[in-house]
Amino acid sequence: MLTRIWFIVIFLLCFASLLSHSYEVRWFKQVVDHFNPLDHKTTWNQKYLVNDTFWKPGGPTFFFLGGEAPVEFFDFQEVSAVNWAQKFKANYVALEHRYYGESTPVEDFSTKNMVLLSSQQALADAANFVSKMNVPENPKFYGKWVVFGCSYSGALSAWFRSKFPHLVVASVAPSGPVQALVNFTELMGNFDEVAPNTCLTATSAAVSSVSEMMQTQEGIQKLQSLFMSCSPIQAEDYYYFKWSLAQFLATTAQWQNPPGNQLDQACAIMTRGGDPVANWAYAYNTMNGQNGQCNDFSFKNYMSSLQNVTNTNNLDRSWHWQKCNEFGFFQGSYKGTSVFFPDLPIDELLNWCYEIFGIHLYPDVAWTNAYYGGFNITGTNILFTNGLRDPWHHLSINSNHGDIQAVTYDAGHCAPMTQPTDKDPVSLVHARSVVEDFLRKVLN
Repeated sequence: MLTRIWFIVIFLLCFASLLSHSYEVRWFKQVVDHFNPLDHKTTWNQKYLVNDTFWKPGGPTFFFLGGEAPVEFFDFQEVSAVNWAQKFKANYVALEHRYYGESTPVEDFSTKNMVLLSSQQALADAANFVSKMNVPENPKFYGKWVVFGCSYSGALSAWFRSKFPHLVVASVAPSGPVQALVNFTELMGNFDEVAPNTCLTATSAAVSSVSEMMQTQEGIQKLQSLFMSCSPIQAEDYYYFKWSLAQFLATTAQWQNPPGNQLDQACAIMTRGGDPVANWAYAYNTMNGQNGQCNDFSFKNYMSSLQNVTNTNNLDRSWHWQKCNEFGFFQGSYKGTSVFFPDLPIDELLNWCYEIFGIHLYPDVAWTNAYYGGFNITGTNILFTNGLRDPWHHLSINSNHGDIQAVTYDAGHCAPMTQPTDKDPVSLVHARSVVEDFLRKVLN
């Protein structure tokens, strides 16, 4: 659930964090198609990482499910889990998701080859992996397993425990959006809920000014200059340009985690006085990880990158396939739904599915929610953690119901899994302690 901008920013954090952890890269012979009864013999190599430095005989295995990026990317969101592995004398294993990173079961990403990418196949990968690893002949991995995740893979973690309770004793599911939704206006609407009023006032003024400037060629040329556009912004780019600007600012709430607190940073810039559009541009240009390079607002270029079938590290193409088929999560904006532009309907975003894959697709969220349960997910020993600044908490579980447990905190996405800091709010410190107590209870 990452925009291109935040993927760059977070990758830098990940790289810095990766240096502090010791992993061994291994490969697992995985089944290509778990649901083809005529072929269970064709296999491919799936990447996984192992840190067994803390394990003691009889210790559990902590199992992190990768999501919509290379498995190393999630390292900064696994810091607490690794710390808990040390505390509980556990093995730590992270499994890369098919079609992301180096774990690719197909030669290219042509549309016909994308059919093997789904959350169900990914869960079957994990089930096959655990079944083969957790055997007496493999003593280091034989025993209790606890599954972890974050964001999309946080949902996978909860679904894994729900669907395969005999394979893992518990699930920790940070920021897991278990409710599939086509029109996710709450992503931008969440900004209205969590940003200070002064920031909302400044943002509203900036949105109005940008809309007005886009009515004239002179205004568009000024926007090109302010936002450091790589090329002239054409009429076909207008939607993508405005959507990119809104996405950037709205998702700073998602990353309102210490010590960076992206929402605070962005709002400090937006409210510093002067031209609100110039402030928005400064925030966009300095916080998006481009290091002074120009910003590509060409819709044609964006589609071209998503249409690239030869690049099997095309994360955006893979994630769009899952959005267009399973989850939706399309993030538009209408009058009254957010402070942002009122003319960003999801019709355009849905049309991207056809532009990218050349076939008409529509996310079957009814089936996804029927299969997994959506907000009514069932199971035992499943703990959700959600930040109330994070827009994705609107699609997750935020309070106990039945045997499902939840804890919330005043920060952003997957914060309990990140490196603790002296700036953590009390509620975040409490959330980590709830997770630790939960692990102690399920491991007994």
